[in-house]
Amino acid sequence: MRYVFIGFFMLFFNSAGYGQAQDTSAELKALYSIYDFQFEKYHNQLRALPAGEAALTQLLEIFFLRWKEIPVAFSTAGSQYQQLLLKNLSVLLKEKKPTPSTIYYQICTYLFLAEYYSSLNENWTALKYAQKAYPLVIASLDKKTNQPEFLFINGLYLYYIEYYREKNLFYRVALSPLRKGNKEEGLKILNQCLEKKSMIQIEANLYLVHILLHLEKKPYEALPISRNLVTCFPKNLKFAELYAENLIAVKKYVEANRFVSILETQRSPYYSVPGHVLRGLIEEDYLNNKNKAKEAYLFSTRQELKPVEYFQKIALQRLKKNNN
Repeated sequence: MRYVFIGFFMLFFNSAGYGQAQDTSAELKALYSIYDFQFEKYHNQLRALPAGEAALTQLLEIFFLRWKEIPVAFSTAGSQYQQLLLKNLSVLLKEKKPTPSTIYYQICTYLFLAEYYSSLNENWTALKYAQKAYPLVIASLDKKTNQPEFLFINGLYLYYIEYYREKNLFYRVALSPLRKGNKEEGLKILNQCLEKKSMIQIEANLYLVHILLHLEKKPYEALPISRNLVTCFPKNLKFAELYAENLIAVKKYVEANRFVSILETQRSPYYSVPGHVLRGLIEEDYLNNKNKAKEAYLFSTRQELKPVEYFQKIALQRLKKNNN
């Protein structure tokens, strides 16, 4: 989860949720299969969705590609993903009287497109789509809805707009035309999203872990939430990565070890690079084995890969510190 240009937008689309909440809906079952990397099971469930849910089905297919081919912009499915987004947006914009669900799907699609182009460093195109989403997000704030999906967007906006305003002068100037937020209120709303089963409940868990662990530097508060993610979805490698990082942040190295072992043996560098960086932290900070830590850090920096640059920076910082 990294951010470019108008930074707060970039956290909407790393996995925005979809749809209308139904406690035992077929939509939720399909979505949970995606989260747990049970992709064949997801396709069987997709065929069981009720007729007349074309927009939802389309967004679930987009969501499926984002998780199966993660990081999708750098995968062989990148072009297919882009075309699915553009096709979906074209259909949504043809509706003369858009429903709340349609508006929500529009927001998601705009932000997925912004994320896609930003990942490829096409930032002006990314900005164009983020700007299209902005008035819809503000309209959601003004309506003060209790619908979980819109509450989720509202909470993200309120937190991240202020986080970036506080970050440095550049962001304060760049974001000055946009409506102000409130970090405390944003966190309060995101916590509310944890309580009710909906299409965005897991996303609320995911973003709260990210905020508490990386931005607020409160790893002990993040730990029960990250543990819940891996308990509910044990096959999800991204959740395993986040939980392992969280465990190391609270010095639970032994518990982190089995998740790190899974990550570092993956073929995809999207998972193996974080796995080796986390292995290096265990070797250095817990086992006091500088040589094995160095090997792990060096492995993680052999190739530049934007989606894991956060972890590669950690490795480079540790290598620099240990060489001094």
